[in-house]
Amino acid sequence: MSVSPEVLSDEASKYVANARFHHTFTLPATNTHDDLTFSFADLGRAPTPGESTPNPPTVLFMPGMYASRYLGVPMHAIADKLGVRVIIVDRPGMGKSTDVPLQQRVSIWVELVPKLLQHLGIQHVALASHSAGTVFLLNTLYQCRNILDPEKPFAALLAPWVDPLYSKNTAMQMAQYIPTSAFGIWHLIPQVFLKAAPALASSGAVATKASGMISGVSGFNISRDESEVERNRKQVEKVYGMRQELQVEIEKEFFKSMFSESTVGANSETLQCLRKSDWSWGECSDYSQFVKDLVGKEREKRSERMPNGEGRLQIRAYFAQDDALIGKRGQEYMEQCWKGTEEEGFQDVLDFNSTTVAGTNHDTVMQSADILAKIFVGAGGIPVNEPQ
Repeated sequence: MSVSPEVLSDEASKYVANARFHHTFTLPATNTHDDLTFSFADLGRAPTPGESTPNPPTVLFMPGMYASRYLGVPMHAIADKLGVRVIIVDRPGMGKSTDVPLQQRVSIWVELVPKLLQHLGIQHVALASHSAGTVFLLNTLYQCRNILDPEKPFAALLAPWVDPLYSKNTAMQMAQYIPTSAFGIWHLIPQVFLKAAPALASSGAVATKASGMISGVSGFNISRDESEVERNRKQVEKVYGMRQELQVEIEKEFFKSMFSESTVGANSETLQCLRKSDWSWGECSDYSQFVKDLVGKEREKRSERMPNGEGRLQIRAYFAQDDALIGKRGQEYMEQCWKGTEEEGFQDVLDFNSTTVAGTNHDTVMQSADILAKIFVGAGGIPVNEPQ
């Protein structure tokens, strides 16, 4: 039975207005910052207080440049079906989250994570990130290692961001020469497209098309192959019960809502990715050295608690088949960092696996229902059988 556009739009608006997508938390003031507000979504399988295991397996997801909790809205039905809870926080300057100086973005994030999880009564999480969220995941992994499940520690990297020095991406290297002041209006570019056609303002990828320089690394890109769009929507409807026409309306609605709130943090995210101004990548300024340092910590942990090698840290990397931002060189560099060399391998403490996802680009790899399901199951979710 067909549904009128008005009824469909109303249904999508109510879906996006779900209170679970709109929480706030205050990070108490310290000697380096005032009280800071953070908005976040708590989606997927809801906790069940009073039961013996009140918290379902939980994923802390760190999205790309337009680091908005709204990017989790399409994950809700998938996560719920697989029995996984997902937390997505608006990074500083996004949504209702207080903006902070560029050089404090990483340190404040690392300070926030354990306090927010404690507030939510969550003891352990798996970690997942897309693109620019990589820097935040790696710092969380290094500095907040105890929040991962001690028996099955798991982290997933989708289209992980790579320093242009190593990806050799010409457009990104050219962008590093753009004056820093020009990025003060970066967050406004998608809004121009929003006024012209709401669907076109879905991500920084639109700004990329406009500028010809920097692609969006948020996770949504409407310029993707329509056949892949339809295939993914059919998959979500068939397996997770979300009607295709409703998916389309929800996408429009959360784009509109996302850009009706603050997106000024995207300016700092861009500078951070390009390593401009007072940027900081915290513990992972050099990925190769970061992995070596992490491996050292993992070996200490294993010798103290896991002498038989149980509980290796699982790292899953998902790369796009066609990634205009990091390319094959960036992928090869990232893979080599995690694999090590024949002389210095990391298999004793790291269980690393890399997958190139057919038919995807830098943004759409994060939208794949198949890949999200793999991550959620890897985090402890229950696999579902696809209906025939």
